[in-house]
Amino acid sequence: MKRAVSLLVLSFFIVGIAVASEVWQPVSGIKESDIKEVIIEEGVIYASSEKRLYRSEDYGETWRVVFSARGDGNIISFISISEQDLFVCTEKGVFRSSDGRSAWKRIFKGIGTEENGAQHIAFSQDGIIYIGTKAGLFLSNDNGATWEKDSGEAGNLSVRWITFHGKDIFLAAEKGVYKGARDRWKRVLVTSMEDVEYDSDTVDTAVIAEKPVNSMMSEQNSLFIATDTGIFVSEDGGDSWKSFPSGGLISQKVNRLLYKDNLFAATDNGIFIFSDKDKAWRALYKGVAGDKANSIASDNKGNIWVATNKGLYRSRFNNNVISVARNDKGSEEENILGQFAHEPSIRDVQEAAIDYAEVHPDKIKKWREDARRKALLPDVSLGLDRYVTDLYHWDAGQNPDVLQTGDDVITWDVTMSWDLGDLIWSTDQTSIDTRSRLMVQLRDDILDEVTRTYFERRRLLIEKHFSPPSTAREKIEKRLRIDELTADLDAMTGGQFSKDLDK
Repeated sequence: MKRAVSLLVLSFFIVGIAVASEVWQPVSGIKESDIKEVIIEEGVIYASSEKRLYRSEDYGETWRVVFSARGDGNIISFISISEQDLFVCTEKGVFRSSDGRSAWKRIFKGIGTEENGAQHIAFSQDGIIYIGTKAGLFLSNDNGATWEKDSGEAGNLSVRWITFHGKDIFLAAEKGVYKGARDRWKRVLVTSMEDVEYDSDTVDTAVIAEKPVNSMMSEQNSLFIATDTGIFVSEDGGDSWKSFPSGGLISQKVNRLLYKDNLFAATDNGIFIFSDKDKAWRALYKGVAGDKANSIASDNKGNIWVATNKGLYRSRFNNNVISVARNDKGSEEENILGQFAHEPSIRDVQEAAIDYAEVHPDKIKKWREDARRKALLPDVSLGLDRYVTDLYHWDAGQNPDVLQTGDDVITWDVTMSWDLGDLIWSTDQTSIDTRSRLMVQLRDDILDEVTRTYFERRRLLIEKHFSPPSTAREKIEKRLRIDELTADLDAMTGGQFSKDLDK
């Protein structure tokens, strides 16, 4: 029996080593570090920064630039593939290449800056191309030769994302999610408080997501949306929505979702994987230098690719990731606390607060040393005297009645003195001792406040893991309290706390 148990423990240990080796590997060859998008089609990988689009045909071993966003203010906002064609959405329209390498042609150009600002592109099964711009939705029935603007409400929306779920089309806009086709649209999710009581067409009148939708994903019978306030899911074609479990998901700002055996989330605080059994998220930080994950994709070799603010990364994960999270030496507590690995430690925050308030103990030590060194320097005094007694006198020669003018006599002297007793004890020490006591009291007060605020903020984040807010009001209140504590730490560290979070 002991041998069986030993073998079981050994097997968990070996699996733990195997999974531990599956860390994120940085992908070299791309000049820029802030990667916005990554997509993969039949082994060809495309990654884009704000200005350039890179292509790799050997799974990231070599890269070359195949497109550049030219012009002032022009950036790449989205890339997509349809059959053999590669499409690039920019602030100056949409460009297409038939081979993904060259021969770029602008297939869409709107009227004015807003219409030109293409944010997303999608392709329906019946051959219609949809482009979401800052000024509305555009459609093409002839492969991009001609375009028409949606004549319904979608023609006046800033469309951020387009997805297909069954026979329905869903649009993510500034004020919510719309469902429909052509000129018939209905808002099914509200993200703007100001429109709730006036929007009679809204199916779900509760404001579930308080901020705009960043992306959408259709998976089997469910429709997922990623927002700045978490993930939401609809299992009835968008007629009703509910919050997706957020336990363990440190950042509520979710940028993209990916389903590859498990559900992955790319957030502003890294990459997370969801456990269906535990109904909780686990952070996948190991090996990633950046903390903001902008986009996520998978290839046909089982690799997951992530575009971050510090480069492009890839790794391979499988179901063992979840099982080992429950069975390896790392306890649940360690896994949860490990999600704060990217944050500054309490010691770092305390030192930043001490430096900002200029109450470091070394300051007193320097004062004492300067006071002792002062005894080596003399007190210097300069004297200047002028004698005018003989300036005017009677001529003692041939003209005794004549008053004459003599020389102005001026003398000067320099005096230096030392009080060598100051080398042993200086009268300045009394003043320094007084200031030292006051500084120690101030430093203790600052450290107490920083420590209390730091761990109160962390307790709230952990509380969100175990007891996620159930209503929109509770989510807003908890989010505001966390933001308030973050602002307090910034105020006490001169903004260093947030700077360290953004590294």
